[in-house]
Amino acid sequence: MKEASSSHYAPAAYRASAIAAMPAAPKKRERIGEELLPFGDYADIDPYQQLCEDAEFVQHQDRQNKAFYETDDWWWDHQRIRFLKSQLGFSAVLIAFPVLYFFFLVAFPFFLAIGVTDYLYERYDVFATVVIVLILVIGFLGAMIATVYTTQPVFNSLVRFCGFVLTPLSKWFASRANRYMENRCSEFNRQTGMASFAQGKKKPPLKAPFVEFDGYVERVVQRGGIFYRLMFVHRYTGKQFSQTSLSAIVDHKHEVHATWDMLQRYMDVSQPMPDVPRLEPFRYLDPTTAEHDRQTGRDPRYWRDLDLEAWKAGEGAAHLKAQIDYPWSRQRCQLTPQLGKVEMSTYKEQLKAAVA
Repeated sequence: MKEASSSHYAPAAYRASAIAAMPAAPKKRERIGEELLPFGDYADIDPYQQLCEDAEFVQHQDRQNKAFYETDDWWWDHQRIRFLKSQLGFSAVLIAFPVLYFFFLVAFPFFLAIGVTDYLYERYDVFATVVIVLILVIGFLGAMIATVYTTQPVFNSLVRFCGFVLTPLSKWFASRANRYMENRCSEFNRQTGMASFAQGKKKPPLKAPFVEFDGYVERVVQRGGIFYRLMFVHRYTGKQFSQTSLSAIVDHKHEVHATWDMLQRYMDVSQPMPDVPRLEPFRYLDPTTAEHDRQTGRDPRYWRDLDLEAWKAGEGAAHLKAQIDYPWSRQRCQLTPQLGKVEMSTYKEQLKAAVA
């Protein structure tokens, strides 16, 4: 566990109320089909879908080991949020698994129909045809329903089983993983106010102040409709990052708005850290957050001890409604008025002095 003394903020740490003058953007920030997200106007709403998923995950980890967050494998804490650049191979597995699982389920009625064919056609031709059609139709429909409702738990069980089987090799995998993660790991650093985005194996990460990265709601057109995810664009190079583990594709853009709101409040050291499950064990190590929790009397194990199903039916339902109803389009950006007030050369000199 890191010591509380390491949680002091650097001079360049992000504060929405004190955004310095910045150079103008080389290109217009408005992008066709994408919604520019504001800096510094907070709704204080954390993404509901992520809250539910993370609460379940954290509670599972807590049951296995009360000190689960003390290892280097835990990527969210009071200092930084680390995340990965999405890799095609893993994404392909996530996409392919439901399809493979469906064909696996369909195989059962298919082979059953073959067995029935061999047995019944020798005796009852017409009856055999009816039975085989029923088996195939019912089996196909059953496989579709089972795929919809059981894919996620089956996939999670397979992951846990693989983790159990491979536990004796954990040290070897850890060493290999550390080498693999070089130049693939990105982060938001609350202490320093810097953000770093991986650019691939052969390029160093792009590191710059958080305020240089504009957030957008990106529309993703897939079979079945339009979905949304959070996209980051470095204002002064035009480089964009949406293939990250923080940029989950979701059904509703209010979830993206809430994710951006959460990340901003995490980076803003004048605000307590967002009250989300992954950060809960580290709240007392962040000075601003610790003082907030002392004044409000927050339960330090709120998420880990929460009855999640009861929460979803009560406070969680109210939280989701507030997220849906919030007038996100009325938020006003605190950064935009600061653009164009200083030349790039002057800004770079100021930045060097601030981060020195």
